[in-house]
Amino acid sequence: MVHPDEFKGPEADALPDTATVPAELAALYLCMPPAQLADLRKSKRPDGRAGNGASIIKPVEGGAAGPKDVVLYKLGTLREFAKSHTAPTAFDTALDSGLPGWVSAKLPFFAEREPRIKRGRRVLIGGAWDRADPLREKRFADLAKGRIRFTSLTCAEAAASLWADVASHSALGEKGLALLRRETEAIEAALAATAQLAAASNPDAVA
Repeated sequence: MVHPDEFKGPEADALPDTATVPAELAALYLCMPPAQLADLRKSKRPDGRAGNGASIIKPVEGGAAGPKDVVLYKLGTLREFAKSHTAPTAFDTALDSGLPGWVSAKLPFFAEREPRIKRGRRVLIGGAWDRADPLREKRFADLAKGRIRFTSLTCAEAAASLWADVASHSALGEKGLALLRRETEAIEAALAATAQLAAASNPDAVA
């Protein structure tokens, strides 16, 4: 899954722009599904019209000779693209959709390389979609070198998993608990309003 190059010294915590990564990791770095990245690298649409113009991401030349060959991207190209495309990602949209997104949308999480056998739960390290995370470059470097892995989970599944540290787990868990509280309050308010409506329409009813 990873490019065989080894990076040491200054590149230990952040891969250089010259490093190449496969499409799967490139999509993760850009916080988009692999299918979206595949569409962005097309120079033309199926109907022959021009593609997405400046949004086209070119893979490394010679990196793929056929549909089953590995497509590689230079990390510098991905970084430049990320800087010029700061709009909310599909992952951001899923999180902003409230409780439905929390329990249904699959998001990428960094995880320990080998899952521990503790109640059958994987051990997570952090969210892999947060581009503002100061540790993201280091974790991406560890991922590219095979030191950690990533897994797709809903936030609800992640909150119910084991984590490598309490602070990260608490930060995610508190968001979910806040969503649940708001949802509970909305239901309770609706129940109270229904009771008031029923009482107003039938004043002779015995409480």
